[in-house]
Amino acid sequence: MSIDMERVAEVQRMIIALGLLVTAPLLMYRCAKWALFKVPAFRDFTTAWNARVAEKDFANTLVALRKLGLPNIPLDPLRKAGRKNAAFVHTRYQIYMFLFAFGASDLFKSAIDSIDKQRVVGSMSKSALALALVVLPLLVWQARRSPGVARYRFLLSIMSAIEACEAVMSSQPDDRHRKLRRLDDACATVRRSILKVHLIAASTGRSSPRRQRAKQHAALVVAKLQIAEAEIDRKGDGALRGLAALLVKIGNNYAIGNVGNLLPDQTLKGVAAAPNREGLRMAGVIVATGSGLCVSVLLGFPEIAIAVTTAISALFACMVIYGPRSAVAKSQELLGVIWR
Repeated sequence: MSIDMERVAEVQRMIIALGLLVTAPLLMYRCAKWALFKVPAFRDFTTAWNARVAEKDFANTLVALRKLGLPNIPLDPLRKAGRKNAAFVHTRYQIYMFLFAFGASDLFKSAIDSIDKQRVVGSMSKSALALALVVLPLLVWQARRSPGVARYRFLLSIMSAIEACEAVMSSQPDDRHRKLRRLDDACATVRRSILKVHLIAASTGRSSPRRQRAKQHAALVVAKLQIAEAEIDRKGDGALRGLAALLVKIGNNYAIGNVGNLLPDQTLKGVAAAPNREGLRMAGVIVATGSGLCVSVLLGFPEIAIAVTTAISALFACMVIYGPRSAVAKSQELLGVIWR
């Protein structure tokens, strides 16, 4: 049995190129992070920049609480939480949006050409594929792995839900249904984040007994939020104030590190824990997306058709498993991070 040495050399070159492609963005990220936090001139600038962006983010929440009739509710922990990295979080996601658009431009061009010629034409260029499949997921993974970014995203989702409460209270009768849907989406985002709060905070190890306690407590907090949301149609403005106050308490306790005590025990008395099926849902999306990819490859589709089929499989799976408004809610959350 002879070994094709040229083929072996090609595989080696591919592995080395992939390693460099993974290492380069991580190394650049580490160097930039070190410079921003260790060099005095950069550190002073970034500290002031983060504080300024955090105050800007919180300004609308302050106005919303005042209109809700809650101007004196304690807010210091929530207000101070983002002063270390608010600007970094916004900038990161703006960069990711730019990279995503850059990586997807070739795909969109090929799709337009295919529609124009009534047949599948074009293919993803190697640079776009590398960016879309390696660099961008790597950067997003790094952002999700960063506790500071994940924590501030969670706090932003709480602020958005508070502002949605005020929007419902201030709405006109003919527009109230839209504001209520926006509130539902905002609260759904908060609930999903609470169920993952032990991961977002990065304060418990996988085998820590505190981890299971935090997960059980999170399920109770989610159930309490669902009860508060259900009261809106019956109690009106009073329920909206109660929901906003509940969100402030959760945000304050999270901001000071009380992951296992987001709400006091007396508030959760008599509440049945909400089920957490997030793991099964994610597994379903992954299986459906992988199945779409494998089927398109086995059928011999062109590269452009493989990319489109995989994307459609992922989108359809999310709509079926998470509900048809899941994409809307996720888009609103990301847009809130990018252009708040």
